[in-house]
Amino acid sequence: MRRTAQGQGHTGTDLASRPTDVSSARGAPGRGVERVRTWIGALALVAGHAVAGGSGVSAQDRVVQIEYTPTERAQIAVWVERSDGTFLRTLGLTQSVAYRGIGNRPGASQMNSGFRWPYGRREGVLPVWAHRRAAAPGAAQFRRVIFQDRTSEGHASRSSSDFSRDEYFCLSFQASTTTRDALDAVTCASQYNSDKGRFVTEQDVDAGYFEPAEVTPGVTMPRVLDFDSLYPARRDVTRCTQPGCYDHPDVDAYNDDARRVMPEIDAVTMATPPGDRLQRLMMTWPSDWEDGDYALWIEVNTEGDYNEHADPTTFPTPRNPEPGTPGYDEYWDYWAMNYGYPYRGQPSVVYSVPFHVGAGTQRVTSESPSGYGSTSGWDERAADMRTMDGTITDDPVAAQGSGADRLRRQEDSWRVRVTVVGPEVCEENTPPSAITALQVAPFGERHDAHRYAHLSFVAPADDLGVSRYEVRVATEPVVDEASFQRALPANAAVTDSVALEVPTSTPAGELVEVDLGGLQPLTHFWIAVRAVDGCNASSAIATAEYTTPDIQFTTVSPCFVATAAYGSPLTDEIGALRRFRDRHLRTNAVGRALVGAYQTVGPMLAEWIRPSEAARASVRAVLAPVVRLVRWIDG
Repeated sequence: MRRTAQGQGHTGTDLASRPTDVSSARGAPGRGVERVRTWIGALALVAGHAVAGGSGVSAQDRVVQIEYTPTERAQIAVWVERSDGTFLRTLGLTQSVAYRGIGNRPGASQMNSGFRWPYGRREGVLPVWAHRRAAAPGAAQFRRVIFQDRTSEGHASRSSSDFSRDEYFCLSFQASTTTRDALDAVTCASQYNSDKGRFVTEQDVDAGYFEPAEVTPGVTMPRVLDFDSLYPARRDVTRCTQPGCYDHPDVDAYNDDARRVMPEIDAVTMATPPGDRLQRLMMTWPSDWEDGDYALWIEVNTEGDYNEHADPTTFPTPRNPEPGTPGYDEYWDYWAMNYGYPYRGQPSVVYSVPFHVGAGTQRVTSESPSGYGSTSGWDERAADMRTMDGTITDDPVAAQGSGADRLRRQEDSWRVRVTVVGPEVCEENTPPSAITALQVAPFGERHDAHRYAHLSFVAPADDLGVSRYEVRVATEPVVDEASFQRALPANAAVTDSVALEVPTSTPAGELVEVDLGGLQPLTHFWIAVRAVDGCNASSAIATAEYTTPDIQFTTVSPCFVATAAYGSPLTDEIGALRRFRDRHLRTNAVGRALVGAYQTVGPMLAEWIRPSEAARASVRAVLAPVVRLVRWIDG
C-alpha cells in the first residue's frame, strides 16, 4: 500500500497537507523500494520535467522515463504513438512554441530572425510533431494569427496603431545587434511595443489573404493563408486596454484557443533546457492504455544551424521583386530586409525509440535520428518525415550540436533512452515529504533585482532521494494542481532564457538555494515548488509570494573598461568577456561579489582611459591574454 507524507511550509504555504506520520513512512524499505534505488543509481538522474504525474503513481501504474541531452537553444517536442503510428499524447513542448507562440504569430514565415525577434511565424520549427498531432483522431486545429491591419505580412515596421508593450520580445533599432553573431551579446531594450496580432477571419481567407514567400527559390510570390494553424498562439500576454494600447480583442482568446485544442498544453510546457545537460522526463503510464508496442518520438530544431546544404546562401533574406514586376515594393519593408539574420538552416531532426509495455522493467535506446522535417513546414511534403541523408550533418566531433547532434551522443553511443519501470517497482514507494521554509528574497545585484530573485527552502526527505524539483512562477494565486500547471516553469537567473535547474544533492533538512529569472519589474508573483521522486510521486505544493522592485537604470555599459578599450560593446572580445561573466561569475556568490565590485569602480576607470588611445591600447594588451583564457574555458 503506497503511503503519503505531510509537512507545512514556513514562509510558503502547503497546499495539500497529507495526514500521515512522516517517521512511520521512513521505515525499512521493501523489495520495490530497493529495486527503484538500484534503477535510480544506474540512471544517474538529473533535473527534468514531469508529465501526467499529479501526486504520484498507484501500485498498478507504470512509469516511463525519457532521457536526452540537447544542444543550446533547442526547440523540442516529445510525444508517444502506438506502433501503428497513431498519435496518442504530447509529453513535452518547449515554451517558445507552447507559450510564446513562435509557430503562430504575425509576420511572414520567411521573415528574418534575431534576439527575441517578435515577428515571423516559424511553421518549420517542429513540423513532424505539428502535423502528426493535427492528424490524430479527433484532433482540433488552432486558429491562425496575423498582423492586425498592416499592408503586408512582410512588414516589420509599424504602419498603424496596432501595438502594446511587450515584456519578452523586442526588435533592436541597430542592425549590428540583430545578427546571428550578436545573439549572446545583446539584451532587449527597456521597453518595446509589438503587435500581438489577431485571428484571421473567414473574410480574410475568402479575400485570398497571403504572406510573401519564396515558394520557388529567388522568386517572391504570394502564399495564400488559410484559417487554421498547426501551432498555438502566444499565451504570455493579457490584452492591454489602457490608453495608448492597441491590442485586438482576439488577444483575450489566445489562451482559450490553445487549451481548447490541447487541454494538456499547460502541463506539457517546458522551459528551454540548458545546452549539454542531461534532461529527464517522466510519464505515469495511463491505466486505461493497454499493454503492447509503442514508440517515443523527439523532434529537435535550432535556428541558424547552418551547413553546406542549408545556409544564408541557400535560404537568404527575402527581397522584393525587381522594379517594374508585380509586388515590387509591396511584399517586404526596409526593416524586414535589412535587420535580423536569415534563420533558415538545417531542418528539424527526429528521433524515435520503440518500446513495449507489459513485460516488466526494461530499457531501450536510440543512437541515430529516424529522419528530418520540412524546412518551411508548409511545402507539399510537410506532413512527411524525410529519410536521413547526407544533407543533415552528423559529426559530433567537428560539428558539435549541429544536425543529428542536436541530441548529444553519450559515451555509450545512445542519444535517447527510454526506461519502462514495471508496476512492481514502485508499489511500496512513498512520495517526498513537504518542502518547508520556502522563501523568495531580492537578488544580490540591484541592477538585476527587477528580473531575478533568490529562492531557498529546506530539502525534504524521501526514501529514494529526490529526483528533481519542479518550480513554477505565476502572476495569479497557485492554489491547486490546475493552477500549478498553468504557472510557467521557472527560468534560471542570468541565463534567463533557459530552465531553472535545482540541485538535488542537498541532504534532507539542509538549505537549498538557487536564483531564478524571467521576472518583470513591479510585479507580484506566486512561486510554487514541489519535489518529485524516481517513481514520479510528488510532494505537496508549497508557495511563496514575492513582488519585484522597479528597474534600477544604468547609463553605462556593464563591460565598462573593456568597452572603452575596444570602442564598441559588440566586438567579439566583449562578447567573450560577457559570456564568461554570465556563465561563470554571476552563477555563484563569489563571482557576483566580484561583478558588483567591478560595477562600482569600472565606470571611473572607463572614463579615465576613454580619451587616450595609448591608455586604450595598453588595456587591450592587458586584456588580450584574459580574452584568450576565457575563450579556452568556454571551449
